[in-house]
Amino acid sequence: MDEQNKQPEQQPEQQPTCEKKLSRTTLTFYIVGLFSVAIALILISYVAQARADRQLDTLTDQLTEQQTVAQGAAQKVEDLQKQYDALSQELYNARKALGLEENETVQPDMVSIAHSKDLIDTLLLSAEHAARIGDMEKASKQIWQLEDSVDPTTQLKPESEDGLMTDEQYEIYQQLKDLLAEQEQ
Repeated sequence: MDEQNKQPEQQPEQQPTCEKKLSRTTLTFYIVGLFSVAIALILISYVAQARADRQLDTLTDQLTEQQTVAQGAAQKVEDLQKQYDALSQELYNARKALGLEENETVQPDMVSIAHSKDLIDTLLLSAEHAARIGDMEKASKQIWQLEDSVDPTTQLKPESEDGLMTDEQYEIYQQLKDLLAEQEQ
């Protein structure tokens, strides 16, 4: 009986051992599976973080480049504004010299008239200076050039007669013409 008693006792003991082995194997499988999943999640997280870092670096570089371009454009706008202001001031000074109002436009005739007045003034002064130092040939050439450069019948008259010369310039012109006429005789 002891043997019979021993056999039934052995069987129940063997069953818990199998269950323990099965339980340990299952537990080991679950633990290995959990660690595998954890490692996979860590790897996926690392790859995602590395990709995000690369994208962040790329976006940072693009932003820096765009800021540089924007600063260059802002500097260019500032330079153009300075040029515009300088040209506006020059235009204002030219209008003031021509005696124009701000909203008045410069007609080509007015520019031509201003140029003719400058030419008359320059040639007349040169002729007068030549006559004063006794160089009548040069004075004659300057008067001839003056009469050749502008219309003597309409422009070489005093302003009071719709000419381009001031009364003083007209008087000097007439004196030089008379002096040169005397020299030729």
